[in-house]
Amino acid sequence: MNRFSPLFRQSNLKFVVILLGIVSCGKEKSKIATCIEARQLAKADFEKQKYVFYEYQYLNDDKSKNIDFVNILKQKNIKVIFKTKYPVSCLPDERDKLEESKICYQTQMNNSITAKFGHSFLDSARIGVQKNNDLKLIKIIKK
Repeated sequence: MNRFSPLFRQSNLKFVVILLGIVSCGKEKSKIATCIEARQLAKADFEKQKYVFYEYQYLNDDKSKNIDFVNILKQKNIKVIFKTKYPVSCLPDERDKLEESKICYQTQMNNSITAKFGHSFLDSARIGVQKNNDLKLIKIIKK
């Protein structure tokens, strides 16, 4: 003998369906920016002087220079974010819309910073960091 009557189960089922409907309608779906919108956002941030430079490195790259590189770019009010660059593989790269949007933002921001400060500034920052590390190494060897 079943403890619950069919009428009770039916009314519970209706209640659950109505409750789920109310809860799901109350949620706002978050909109992911398109590539064009992400570029426009990067341009707007750049105009507000919110400079963020994305430096791509492989997993096995020497990270010892990163702090010096950050300090050099900080002099121009540029924040640096290091991103991992993965080697090319034969597997397809399935990016979702959010990842595509991020890449569009990062590319636009890097292009804007390069246009304003020039390739020579970024290259000299990297070279300066390398020379500084070489001098530190020479001092250590001479001791």
